[in-house]
Amino acid sequence: MSNLEYNGQVLAKARRELKLKADDVATELCLSVQQVQAIENNLGAFFHSNKLKQAVIKRYCRFLNIDVNSVITQYELDETDTSFQDIKKDNFGKRFKKYVYLSIAAFITTLVWKLFA
Repeated sequence: MSNLEYNGQVLAKARRELKLKADDVATELCLSVQQVQAIENNLGAFFHSNKLKQAVIKRYCRFLNIDVNSVITQYELDETDTSFQDIKKDNFGKRFKKYVYLSIAAFITTLVWKLFA
């Protein structure tokens, strides 16, 4: 499971200094007011995963123009989630070979259809 630790009060303080309301932030970030309040109060509700919450916190930081490292203090990747491992690893050769094979197969199929149709 992912471990996300952050300080939502930094976001709340920065928002108040900019004289913004929670619903202004919610509108700008396409969130509900409850989600904004949950982030600012470090509540676990209103988000399906810590990864989603982390992405929203990053967007919130960009919107307020503050350093994300001043808000997110710890984030560990979920080692059981392998959906992004191909992006991290350099599998260009394997992906390219697969693309070439698929292209050749499509070409041969098209050629056969043209010759025998």
